[in-house]
Formats: sequence, structure tokens, C-alpha cells
Amino acid sequence: MKPFDPHKKSQALRRFKPTRKPAGVFTIALGFCDASLLALAFFLAVSPFVMQPGINIALPESQFTGGARFGSMVLSITRGGWFYFNNERLDEAGLRAELEEQAVLRKNAVLIIEADERVAHGTVVKAWNAALEAGVKEVSIATRISALEEETP
Repeated sequence: MKPFDPHKKSQALRRFKPTRKPAGVFTIALGFCDASLLALAFFLAVSPFVMQPGINIALPESQFTGGARFGSMVLSITRGGWFYFNNERLDEAGLRAELEEQAVLRKNAVLIIEADERVAHGTVVKAWNAALEAGVKEVSIATRISALEEETP
């Protein structure tokens, strides 16, 4: 018969047996992935409601059906006679300096002038002349295409 060892039984009772496995790297990374996907879903859901800054311009109608080239510079003139170029509101002197700078950086770019239909003709001509004096090679005026009349058979 084996001799009785009192320490053997006490060692078995004192040994801790975990009931759960420790969290691994995969479990921690999965939590971060869940949080980032939730944040991405939130930003995608909210992004259409963010208002982009802009100005309202009612372009005059025209029969011209051409279009602007990609990479054109756009100058907007509001009813109040303000010039907007490269997301900045400029006066006539500031416009001339900015156009000179852009004409050097973008040598063959076309300038498109978007002027409200109620802007005085002289204001548009001042902008046109400032662009030509700055060295812009080609200037166009933006218009809204009038609706074509449908022929009924």
C-alpha cells in the first residue's frame, strides 16, 4: 500500500484551473476592427448632410452646347460684384495678382468666367481684361444651356 502523503492532496486543491482562455491578439484586433467599421459607417451616413460652401449664381441662358476642358480655372462673379477665385473672395486688385500667379503656374489653362445674369457688363469686362493682362491665354464665359424644345410627332 502507498503511504499517505498529505501534501499531494493539498497541492491538487491549491492548483488554479482557469475556466476561460486568455484573450489573444486576434480578439483584441477584432475589437479595433469593429470600432473602426462603426466609425466609418457613421461618417458615411452623415456625410451627405454636410453643407459645402458656395455661392449662388444664376447663369444666363444660351444656345451654345460646348463644354469646358478638364482642369480649367473658374472665376465666379456674384450679383454684388464680388470676385471668387480659388475659394477666396477677392477685390479687383487681388484678382489681378491671383490671376498672374495662376497664369505662371498653369500655362495653358483656360479661365471660365461664371457671372450672374444681373452683373453689370462692365464688371465682366474688367475681369476679362484682368485675365488677359495677367497672361491667361484663353477666356470663356459660362452659360446655362436653355432647354431644347421637343418635337411632337
